Amino acid sequence: MVPAATDADEGNPLVSYVIPTYNRPDDLADAVASVLEQTYEPIEVIVVSGSTDETAAMFEDGGRFDRDEVSFYDFPRRLSPPEARNIGYERASGEILVTTDDDAVYADPNATDIIVSRFREHQDVGVLAFQSRDYYSGEILRKEIPDPPDFETPPTEEYRTTSFIGVGTAIRRSTLERTDAFPEAFEYGFEEMDLSIQALDAGYDILYVPSVVVRHKKSPAARRPDHVVLELLVGNRIRLAVRNLPWRYVVVSAIVWAAYAFVRTGFRISPMKRVLTSLWQQRHDLLSQRDVIDGKTIALVKSRDSMLFLWLYGPHPRRILGNLKRLTW
Repeated sequence: MVPAATDADEGNPLVSYVIPTYNRPDDLADAVASVLEQTYEPIEVIVVSGSTDETAAMFEDGGRFDRDEVSFYDFPRRLSPPEARNIGYERASGEILVTTDDDAVYADPNATDIIVSRFREHQDVGVLAFQSRDYYSGEILRKEIPDPPDFETPPTEEYRTTSFIGVGTAIRRSTLERTDAFPEAFEYGFEEMDLSIQALDAGYDILYVPSVVVRHKKSPAARRPDHVVLELLVGNRIRLAVRNLPWRYVVVSAIVWAAYAFVRTGFRISPMKRVLTSLWQQRHDLLSQRDVIDGKTIALVKSRDSMLFLWLYGPHPRRILGNLKRLTW
């Protein structure tokens, strides 16, 4: 059973915004400013940086963001997104933890009010997923919102789902405490899906809230090369299965994603060899993390035609027929 939430009886809960960053000072400034424009109180902003540029200057005494509600944590190396988020969560004090990418801004100064309201209205919900739109065009970024349980449901409607995207999400601290947080071995990619599975297995649900909009710049600054990203994504898909799923799904995931990598890399063997070598070297740690989710959680996931369908069986046929680009996810 999910313990009853008590936010509604305790006044306004503190909401902590956690923003990991690396060498994007201008984008970060816009992101922090959009949070500070929120009308809700109380809030705090936690910035976790491994930047090597002038980012820190904005948060020093007399800097633009030298404010009581803003905390800046600087590290001497580049942190992975899951590692930086976990550090931010540990240092945050809020009952509600909101994660925002450093190149995204909130479109509405009332976004935090909506976040708190939805958690109060839905006591069984542990995670909120936001709508992501292109910063410049305003177009909904379908790759950055969770798939609906009904194929026909438009992205402008609120619905229960089985995953969230890291560009904009909120999680109850009580939910986070019943999980292992983000898997830090996932250097990049699918760490959100892993935490989604953990939250669902802990008895919480995930709600997509399109009325909370983040506008994402998708800044090219400090991004990893495409071939590196592909190898990380494929490896993490297999790690996710090993950590959470029955072995039959692990086998299917490994075969499907190995084939996917082989095709995407122009039928080159070396990228998949590097992925499998890395997995083999980490096998003892990975197996020690293995905690298979309950059959009820698997049944819930199967009942919702979301992106998680892919690691259970394969892409939904109607998605493939409707938009071939979905095969490149």
